[in-house]
Amino acid sequence: MEEFKRKLDELGTIIGDGIAYFAAWFGLATDNGETAHALKRYEGFFVAAGNALLWMALIQLNKVFDSDKRTVSMRNLLTELKEDRALVPELTDDNLLDIEKKLDGSEEVLERLKRFRDQRLAHHDSRVTGDTAVLIGEINKLIDDIKEMYNAICRGHNMESTTFESIARDAERHTGQVVQLVVDEKNRVARPYQDPRII
Repeated sequence: MEEFKRKLDELGTIIGDGIAYFAAWFGLATDNGETAHALKRYEGFFVAAGNALLWMALIQLNKVFDSDKRTVSMRNLLTELKEDRALVPELTDDNLLDIEKKLDGSEEVLERLKRFRDQRLAHHDSRVTGDTAVLIGEINKLIDDIKEMYNAICRGHNMESTTFESIARDAERHTGQVVQLVVDEKNRVARPYQDPRII
């Protein structure tokens, strides 16, 4: 029971990190003209930071569904709880079926995500085989499904759930504040100098 809780907490951290990275990346991936122009002044940093955030988000989301038995993942926790339903006394058969349906429904996007991770992030294959395109809407839906699946298992285990919204909100807000500082600085530098002695 303690070991299952430890793994559940660790999986929650993986999910939270992935959500934070994705939210911060989204905050930098702006098409607002003024903001994009301001960030372009420091594109050596912001392009690299944006790529790193997105790639780390995708790596974390891949970890959630890893099937390697040595890992802490949604798949492995599901296997454990199906073998020992006492680990999740409050999880009903309907809850379990719902989790498995969400998992099955995400299979196609997960396959593309895994292919992208394997061929471009973990390694850089000389040739990409198969579709590796993943849309922002698909990632958002996958994150929503992950939160629902994870919280269903948590409620089944100890009647608790985790709020990931504050993690995303903080990442969005803080990224927005940093971006605003860059915009303000660009505007300050762009203003013509005015002699303070002239009224």
